[in-house]
Amino acid sequence: MAKPVVNAREAAKQYLALHHIPQMFESLLSCLMVERPEDPVEYIEKKMTEIRSIGVDNVNWETFVLCLHPYRDSVRLQNIRDGSKFDREREIEEEIKHEKADDGKSDYQPDVFKLTEAQ
Repeated sequence: MAKPVVNAREAAKQYLALHHIPQMFESLLSCLMVERPEDPVEYIEKKMTEIRSIGVDNVNWETFVLCLHPYRDSVRLQNIRDGSKFDREREIEEEIKHEKADDGKSDYQPDVFKLTEAQ
């Protein structure tokens, strides 16, 4: 009789893993601990809407608190180079921006007109 319990336990684990339930709860708990909203139920409803839009398989514990990480501070990212993985992320973002800017350029050079005195 113990075997069905093990099978039920394994089935429950598979269900939770398949639907990313632990990651979803970790992300919700993380942002609740950081932001401590007045109305946690309303807050969770809003976050669940965000989870639906980004996809539950893209959610982990830091999904809603990632922007609060000190290494993610925009001033820090622009000015401090310490060899962290965030430096590489910044470099990649800059490369992407440059590629997009280069794509919009053309070889067109406008004619330059000079003003001359009428004789």
